[in-house]
Amino acid sequence: MNTLKVYYDNWCPNCTRFMKFIKKNDLLNVVIFKELRDNNHSEGINLKEAEKKMASTVDDKSWNYGYKSIYEIFKRIPLFWLFVPVLFLLKITRLGEFLYNELALKRKIIPMHCDEHCEIN
Repeated sequence: MNTLKVYYDNWCPNCTRFMKFIKKNDLLNVVIFKELRDNNHSEGINLKEAEKKMASTVDDKSWNYGYKSIYEIFKRIPLFWLFVPVLFLLKITRLGEFLYNELALKRKIIPMHCDEHCEIN
């Protein structure tokens, strides 16, 4: 299975918690997380879109944003395969994208830099 590169908003405590949860459960190491705010981006990423929604790519050419990134993450981790049919239904009905957008719009952005001992994360 191809490795998925995911750019998450490292100024968002919810995004950081999600990233840590996925990393802990990604036993095959098929998802690589990159901090969006570190200015070391792949070519082709739409930074304006990525600041609003999680961005992911397999080949640095085609990009997924928002719920599609969540779906791609869950497809790659065997522990979560049980949820993939439900996530697929949410994807084709666009309800998943709607719910993702509702959460993304209400998230907190804290423009500061924390280390691994940060109380915010």
